Amino acid sequence: MSTIIFEEVTKNYGRVQGISNVSLNIGPGVTGILGPNGAGKSTTMKVLLGLARPSIGSVYVDGVNPFDNFDLRNKIGFVPEYDCFYEHMSAVDYVSYFLMIHDFSKEEAVEKAENSLIELGLQDSMYRKIRTYSRGMRQKTKVARATAFNPQILVLDEPFQGADPTTRHLLMEKINSWSEEGKTILISSHILHDVEYLTDNIILINNGRVLASGNRHEIRKLMSNIPIQIKISPINKNQLRPLVKRMLDEKWITAGRLLESEGEIILETNESEKFYTEFPQILEDEKIIVEKIVSDDDTLDSLYSKLVEGKQWK
Repeated sequence: MSTIIFEEVTKNYGRVQGISNVSLNIGPGVTGILGPNGAGKSTTMKVLLGLARPSIGSVYVDGVNPFDNFDLRNKIGFVPEYDCFYEHMSAVDYVSYFLMIHDFSKEEAVEKAENSLIELGLQDSMYRKIRTYSRGMRQKTKVARATAFNPQILVLDEPFQGADPTTRHLLMEKINSWSEEGKTILISSHILHDVEYLTDNIILINNGRVLASGNRHEIRKLMSNIPIQIKISPINKNQLRPLVKRMLDEKWITAGRLLESEGEIILETNESEKFYTEFPQILEDEKIIVEKIVSDDDTLDSLYSKLVEGKQWK
């Protein structure tokens, strides 16, 4: 089980600040680091990988400073956002080449490369030249290289970028499997739904600063002054008016609208946890059956945009 700790880390590039006063504690399982391009995700990963020294603060991977300990990198598998292939090589040659850098013999390296590529569905093409590969095949090859030596930590920078649906699904299944094995996995992405599918542990970063970290529901508590809207569709449309009238009696419902043409009501609340706790009992008491309860505001997309806009702070 591996842990990653950032203690008030700042990284400057001349007069440009990459990240500022970042403190993190990341343990086993999947953690998503989310933010737009230029938010500071890549700088965070470079510092973690020992590729950039913090200007201020400290970073520890299993208690060791990665910048001063090259051997620690044998515990970390990294998938970069951009391609870094030797196009004339086959996938087996490419992956085994990097395994030999990790001190595996050529025979061991080839065997591990083949097994890793097979695990990612490239068994029929692993001896073809990489220059003939599709974008999805290239993504899988990068992941195979990063995981072939069974690292305890995986750092994945935009792993789903450009991947076709089949590749995306396969990579997600593999990431879930590696998480269940106890690996510590950090995924950088700007595709919020991908991270939401994989984990509830998220770090939101923008302009080099951590806006919030924790699980989605903990972060939601920071936004208690921002109402969310919830759409509700009763099966019996004759219950639309009675339901909206009943809900407006609750102090934690701040507004309600009736949309008869669409067969739904929209309720607004700034106490989402209370809504999800008490609303089922209200439905039971009123003998109302609903076919749909949806909140577009309670998604990670909405959460991120509101945090970036700074609307959540009291």
